[in-house]
Amino acid sequence: MLSPSTSVIICTMDRCNFLPKVMSAVSSWRFCFQELILVVGPTEDETELVLLEYKDIINQIICTEKRNVSVARNLGLKAASGDIIFYLDDDVIPPHNWIDLHLQIYREQGAICGCVGGAVIDKTQPILSLQFARGVNSRLSESRPVLCATETAKYTSSPEWFCGVMGANASYQREALVRIGYFDEFFEYFLEETDICLRLLEAGYRVHHIDAVVEHYVQPSHNRRDRRHLTCWYSLAKNTTYFAFKHGYQKLPLPMFLIRLSLLLNYRCLLRIFRLKFTHNLPFYLLFKYIQESIIGVRCGWEAGMKLHKPQNWKNEKMRVKLG
Repeated sequence: MLSPSTSVIICTMDRCNFLPKVMSAVSSWRFCFQELILVVGPTEDETELVLLEYKDIINQIICTEKRNVSVARNLGLKAASGDIIFYLDDDVIPPHNWIDLHLQIYREQGAICGCVGGAVIDKTQPILSLQFARGVNSRLSESRPVLCATETAKYTSSPEWFCGVMGANASYQREALVRIGYFDEFFEYFLEETDICLRLLEAGYRVHHIDAVVEHYVQPSHNRRDRRHLTCWYSLAKNTTYFAFKHGYQKLPLPMFLIRLSLLLNYRCLLRIFRLKFTHNLPFYLLFKYIQESIIGVRCGWEAGMKLHKPQNWKNEKMRVKLG
């Protein structure tokens, strides 16, 4: 790990208006890393023309018909050859020394370092808004995204809380991701990084925070019309429920688990949906549509989460532990 090779993977879809800014920034420090891979989702805009303009700095372009960020990240990961994988969002501009700041931690920490995450600033706000800095998550996916180092240490002193990262500013040791089985593709959007961090920690790796900051220019997408008007309520509810069952179901007494999960879903989905009535004056039919999508998402996440804890799965897991 003295001189690790690096691969940058950009997952993009329908961002031809902002993607040139990202590619221009990357091209200015292209000499800092060995490999650039673009994974393109089912885009309907002129992304192809943007990629043609920057074809000289791109090593590989991979296309997928799935609107699933975990699928896209896994495709990029399987094609990458670098020791360290940098995932770059298509609405994020990193500083010129972004690669070096991350690699410094891997050199210092060695093979035990599975992930490095930095801070994220939302540049679309009139006053700079810190979206993430040294954040933590619980085994039910409750989050504290902005903390100081002392607060982070206080939370992570409890086995229930762990260091998380925001995908806009994160890198991973490739071997570690392969060893734990790649990204869980059930998370098509939201909580995929949180899941990967916890799995890395449980596999014996460490997640490190750094103060390196990237600029996030939040763009509209099929998941959001603007920063507050989200349209992905099915995914939010589904993935929250599934994550809680996957990582917290056997860690808490059942009544406590159900109470905390219910409170989290109400806060993350129901209250935020009703808030849209006041912030965006949305019609009631649209609010009810979002609530219905959330309910369907909870049901889907619940069913998938419960399948993880069937008796046969417990037996297989015990056998795997004994063999491995």
